Amino acid sequence: MKFLTVLVFSFFHLTAFSSHTPSDTTIKGVSIRFSYSPLIFPESWQATPISAKGEQIAASEIQRCNGLMEKALSKYPLKNLEKELKAVYFLKSMKFYEVDFGGTNSTDALYLTNGGISNGYSDIYLEETFHHEYSSILYRNHPSFFNAREWKKASIRGFKYKDPENGVGAIRKNQSSQELDTLLCKKGFLTQYSLSGLENDINTFAQNMFSPPDNFWTIVDQYPRIKKKVKLLTDFYYKIDPLFTDDYFRNLQR
Repeated sequence: MKFLTVLVFSFFHLTAFSSHTPSDTTIKGVSIRFSYSPLIFPESWQATPISAKGEQIAASEIQRCNGLMEKALSKYPLKNLEKELKAVYFLKSMKFYEVDFGGTNSTDALYLTNGGISNGYSDIYLEETFHHEYSSILYRNHPSFFNAREWKKASIRGFKYKDPENGVGAIRKNQSSQELDTLLCKKGFLTQYSLSGLENDINTFAQNMFSPPDNFWTIVDQYPRIKKKVKLLTDFYYKIDPLFTDDYFRNLQR
């Protein structure tokens, strides 16, 4: 989930405003942070209409977050992370535009919500959200690597992404399901949320490729439009690093 405008904000500004606590750590060169201040958000996010708000994560969730980050970050080459991602911030909750967000991203940092397993923030959900949001950073940093024309051709003819707010409207209207939907797969989309915008469509494929449910590759091989988009996104990641081949993704596990 992301904003309409690309928000450029350096990690070095973030560190200047956020104090370390003993729970903050570093994994594969990425700063993992749990201490909350409104100043962790870029200044432009704090002003209306974005009006960024967050809530400190529960201390009991910190160990689980660290374990999840060890797993998620291990799926990327170290040199990629060193170049593209500086920090991951975990919060109990956060709001933008008065809408609850599960995750978002700035230039080189991710912001992820974890309100506890009992509230639906499972290990799978959190890892998927990480890959979802990180794909936005990579997509934004390497636009020439992505074949948008062929991607759009893989969708059903005449389709146009329908959320002018690029995902925010879908969340507000409760049209942001991330459940795999085989009826939509016939049209070239994995989930309801994929319909809201090109970047959200890419994000949804990325989260399923890096953290695939048991039936994901069966769906890929069954629906030609889905298979074409997976091939296009694999090509995109391969241009970022040759580690990312079809075989690599097919061997990844949740």
